[in-house]
Amino acid sequence: MTRKPVDQLNKEQKPQGQDGVWAEIRRLKIFTKREIHSCTDIPNKTITDYVKRLVAGGYVEEHASFAETGRYVLVRDVGVHPPRIRPNGQPVTQGKGTENMWRSMRMMKQFTPRDIALHSTTDTVSVTEDTAKSYCSMLLKAQYLRVIQKAVPGKRQATYKFVRNTGPLPPQIQRVKQVFDPNIREVTYYPGAAQ
Repeated sequence: MTRKPVDQLNKEQKPQGQDGVWAEIRRLKIFTKREIHSCTDIPNKTITDYVKRLVAGGYVEEHASFAETGRYVLVRDVGVHPPRIRPNGQPVTQGKGTENMWRSMRMMKQFTPRDIALHSTTDTVSVTEDTAKSYCSMLLKAQYLRVIQKAVPGKRQATYKFVRNTGPLPPQIQRVKQVFDPNIREVTYYPGAAQ
């Protein structure tokens, strides 16, 4: 069974995948996998796999009554964004560069791709100037950015102004080179779109 593209998945009313599981866990605090399934209709395998990863990562523990009830308890609530973790409980770093670039843009308001690369790189996440330039280019096409100073090849990079803050989640550049914004659940740019 193939996964739906994120822009189609987000049109559904009920939260799906690990986002839906995490939202229910936060709402219930003490839960069983069956309770999450009955509230969300998320497949049992998805729930089981994600709960196992949450246990391995120390976000969820077996409740004192686990042997009799199968209940778990939320012990580490990190907010609305679900922890992205591997089966061994270690955090997933893929996509962190995009999150960091978006956060930097929202804070700085005016920047070059070099500024974004420097402010988005951490001990665990590396963002290159080329990556920042590519992300800025796509966000410019989707009208999140405006050029306030054009680039001069070999001398200076373009300077951008951040003009469209739709929320905390970074717009995603999809394989088909369209921009999907999870904050408003819309495709904000697709190739061939009038600008």
